[in-house]
Amino acid sequence: MAFDDLPLDRPDTDPAPYSPPPEPERGPWLRWAAVGLAGLVLGGLLTFWWMSRSRPTPATAAPSATAAEAATPVRPTPQNLDLPTLIDSDSFIRDLVSALSTHPTLARLLATPSLVRGFTAAVIQIGDGRTPVAWLSGLRPATRLQILGDDSGPVSPVSHARWTQVVAGLTSVSPTDAAQVYVNVKPLIDEAYTELGRPDGDFDQSILRAVRLLKETPDPPVSPDLVRRPGYFDYQDPALRGLKPVQKQLLLLGPDNRRAVLAWLDAFVRALGLS
Repeated sequence: MAFDDLPLDRPDTDPAPYSPPPEPERGPWLRWAAVGLAGLVLGGLLTFWWMSRSRPTPATAAPSATAAEAATPVRPTPQNLDLPTLIDSDSFIRDLVSALSTHPTLARLLATPSLVRGFTAAVIQIGDGRTPVAWLSGLRPATRLQILGDDSGPVSPVSHARWTQVVAGLTSVSPTDAAQVYVNVKPLIDEAYTELGRPDGDFDQSILRAVRLLKETPDPPVSPDLVRRPGYFDYQDPALRGLKPVQKQLLLLGPDNRRAVLAWLDAFVRALGLS
């Protein structure tokens, strides 16, 4: 499916040797007593060695339930907030998210209307393989995509760098803080999810579905070649041409930006206690 540029550290002398005084001559009974005592000690040591050798190695104790629970990510508890109605939620959402980061790119995204509805629809679209063009329109770079060639070639590193500030805006937010905001406003998201025809669905699963699709995007060892088409570019490799549009867009971010996004999403999913 074709797509366009957006769709997005010693002493000097030795001392005389010591000569112990001559031992007094011992009688025969004393020598036999010493021999007997040595035999008892030797026998005891042999017995202790044999018992230690034959004793089975204790099995490693299984981790306790408490330890197992501690290793499992815990979903944040929703805070008791007075949520507005969905239609009047934009300023409320802007205040919450702005408290997490003052990155200018994030501010551009927050300037778009219908934030909850836009976020909800964008996650669904990504899970379906589509690029959420409308939601990301405010983040579109000012310059166009460039390749190192006339009709075909790899993406110019300058074009990958166009997305660095967008990725920096996302990763400027702590995944843990983002998870807390998500659970706080999930009732609004669920309402928007119902409006989009998913009344019985769990939006958590939509998040997992979207993240899974992005993580399934191939990670080419080198920048793949693009072919110039009338009004757009496409990948020269047929396998990459067969990717979903949002996966193609993810590749256009460049390897460093792409890995930063996926690492952030992994941390966000863990912070939500999702597998």
